[in-house]
Amino acid sequence: MTRSIIYAILLLCAASAASPAPPPGTEPVSASDPHIRYTGRFDTRDPSNVRFDWPGNMIELRFGGSSCAVMVRGDGGRYDIYVNDSQFVARFDTVEAVHQLAAGLAASSTHSLRISKRFEGLKDQIAEIKGFYVDAGQSLHPLAHDRPAYRIELIGGSSMLGFGAEANTVYCANPAIYSNANTAFGLTAARALGAEAHMAAMTGKGLMRNWKSPFITAPHPFGHHYTRTLKNDSTSRWNFKSWTPHVTVVNFGTNDFSTRPYPPKETYIAQYRNFLDHIRARHPNVQIVCVASAREPVRTYIEELVKREQEEGNTAIHFYSYKQIPKRLSGCDWHPNAEAQAKIGAELAEVIRPLLK
Repeated sequence: MTRSIIYAILLLCAASAASPAPPPGTEPVSASDPHIRYTGRFDTRDPSNVRFDWPGNMIELRFGGSSCAVMVRGDGGRYDIYVNDSQFVARFDTVEAVHQLAAGLAASSTHSLRISKRFEGLKDQIAEIKGFYVDAGQSLHPLAHDRPAYRIELIGGSSMLGFGAEANTVYCANPAIYSNANTAFGLTAARALGAEAHMAAMTGKGLMRNWKSPFITAPHPFGHHYTRTLKNDSTSRWNFKSWTPHVTVVNFGTNDFSTRPYPPKETYIAQYRNFLDHIRARHPNVQIVCVASAREPVRTYIEELVKREQEEGNTAIHFYSYKQIPKRLSGCDWHPNAEAQAKIGAELAEVIRPLLK
């Protein structure tokens, strides 16, 4: 076997290893260690128990020695795990356990670890990072790169989350397996621009109606969750002053207009503008890009909304619409697949690029 194949086997074995106890010959590293970088909305009020549940959240660290494990109580969701140049998918169950993420590495080298939350977890669940384990006598090291200079906030629904993007069919028994925010257009655009991204996006949520709501309004649309550090904890409050975006990307409409009764045009435009005002109240200098699919009538409504604001003198709002996605570029339930997401992300990056000053 080649070295790369052996290493891949080691990683796959590590990915499936979970235990209630730490691996022998290791020592703990606190979840609050200053060398750990958390990107996204994380609840750090208890430094020994870092909580999170928004998709797209990312954890990065560098460690010395041959292995690294994490103690986590998961949310039942799936995570992309990157160790050096290799990648695999892990599922963290809702039972607290130690998951071996890397083993058999060169003991004399420093290695990188990145954990990226692919999608939503089980209903109402919140993940908790309780610490890491590295080889005895080893420690964490400073990351090899600083935080990016630019920041992009990504707000929306299932397309922003890469719902079903990794499927090769529109019919999926379990779409969560094929869903990955890391392949979706928002994070794709942010990577192309070398920007740091925070994501606040949820499947099935609209600004007025949720997916297939029987009424023109729903009791808990997306706005009820936007101000939270944890989308599944109504008592948590995100500190908007802690992270200020240069650009906010907003993508709503599919769920609001998923079925009839459709919201009345002027009512929907007013609700959309009201949500934009909430964003601007927290980030007065932010540039906003309103993204729409080809779906009508919502695409026309959002384009008209943006034109109205521009005519009123608002130069910090912009419109971008992507073309109808053909079946050959569709994943689960007709959402854009990874190839389509990449194309949309590349186009969106060019819309955002001149706004980063």
